[in-house]
Amino acid sequence: MSEQNKEIQVDQSDDASVTDPSEQTNSGTPGKSRAERLLVRKMDFFILPMLATSFLVAYLDRNNLGNARIMTLQKDLRMTDGQFYNCLMLFFVGYCVFMLPANLLLRVIGPHRQLGGASILLGVCVFVMSAARNWKTIAGVRVLIGASEAFIQSLVLYTNVWYKRDEVATRGAVYYSAATISGSFSGLLAYGVEKNLTGVHGKAGWQWLFIIEGAIAVGLGLLVWIILPGFPDQMKNKKKFPFTDKEVALAIDRSLVYNTPESKVQPRQILIAFKDARLYLFSLITGSLGLGVASLSSFLPSFIRAFGFSPLNTQLFSVIPYACATATMIVVNILSDRTGLKGYFLMGTLGLSCVGYIILLTVTNVPVLIFGTCLVSSGVFPSVVLLVAWVGINIAGYTKRATVYAISQVFSQCLSMIGTQIYKKSPRYIEGHCIVLALLVTGLILTVTAQAIMRIKNRGKERVKAEYASRNEIHPHMEKSLEEVYDDHIAFRYIL
Repeated sequence: MSEQNKEIQVDQSDDASVTDPSEQTNSGTPGKSRAERLLVRKMDFFILPMLATSFLVAYLDRNNLGNARIMTLQKDLRMTDGQFYNCLMLFFVGYCVFMLPANLLLRVIGPHRQLGGASILLGVCVFVMSAARNWKTIAGVRVLIGASEAFIQSLVLYTNVWYKRDEVATRGAVYYSAATISGSFSGLLAYGVEKNLTGVHGKAGWQWLFIIEGAIAVGLGLLVWIILPGFPDQMKNKKKFPFTDKEVALAIDRSLVYNTPESKVQPRQILIAFKDARLYLFSLITGSLGLGVASLSSFLPSFIRAFGFSPLNTQLFSVIPYACATATMIVVNILSDRTGLKGYFLMGTLGLSCVGYIILLTVTNVPVLIFGTCLVSSGVFPSVVLLVAWVGINIAGYTKRATVYAISQVFSQCLSMIGTQIYKKSPRYIEGHCIVLALLVTGLILTVTAQAIMRIKNRGKERVKAEYASRNEIHPHMEKSLEEVYDDHIAFRYIL
């Protein structure tokens, strides 16, 4: 067997539990050795908190403009509704422009510098917004914040190198829960700021909100820069803290199942990605979820305010849907990893969010409306994690995976821009809810389609494998790496 083949098919040993990808269908991977379990625990202790920290920084900004609006931001800056919506939208312009470069540069810049530096820049930008005297300052800074978050979002590629296919959804749920926790935290912080700091030193409540959240982002960004490890294959001859030499070697072996070590950017894979129909399916599904997340993050306080609550109680009640989303996200993604299934769970969470929007459209009872927002958040946020994991474990080739992630995120943010413009007719917001519901139903249909395509591809590979085995021949792919033939490799199986 050639060295390249070893990158695809690694025998299981006492020190590792790395399997042939052809055996990794919907059943996940077999039990792990003691050494591997200890490594994963150490990864969870050092890597996961840093990824969650980065996500917390990113999503604090997603929520703070909506909270600031409930305060006196719009009035103080003499901002029209249209100007406020444009400020929300311009964030996504910066995000879309820098998403693909951010993914491709991750290995060049290094994870700790890219994620830590982007978090620091984002914090500085949020701090600058506290000094804004007109809406144009907010609009310009929001473009830079979007660019910063694009570099933070590349952490998904980093996760797919350290963690295996039956581990990524659970870990994604842990660090993505920081997004929902940030929603709860932002609501509680806004409540406390508005109640206790409004007018202190002559500053409005929204200014103190930006100052505090900006300082938090800078501090957490410095922490990520110092602590976050690099890619395992880039640590061989460099500083390895907190891992030992044996642990780094084991981490590299684990990643070999569907990664090629020391992968470099290959422009040819970008073209290959655009020829894969799944790029467009995944992008449209991501777009539908992006619309849901963006509208919920930006307008949840407005929804709850329209239910009849006071501005102060609105900040408090906005915590409830995010708390529900956090719990649901962790439970659903743990189950998806343990069962080795992603598409079916994604269908379920998309369906849950659709039910939530139907409630918001048809019911006027306030407690039921709050329940509806809980269903929406408990469906949309877990869906994002499931989809990110599903894409990552079913696309092989570093540049191809980076491209699919980037393009799907561009779709997501383009539809997110729409999300900033559709909620103009309070108090029921019928038009906005209908648009989001229609996109989520479309995403549900496309999820079924993508799963069917991958099931057909798996069966086709099994037939070809059986044909070669019947002739006692070795398939040509077995002499090639994933960087050469991507997820078309005969030994690669798609997770359904």
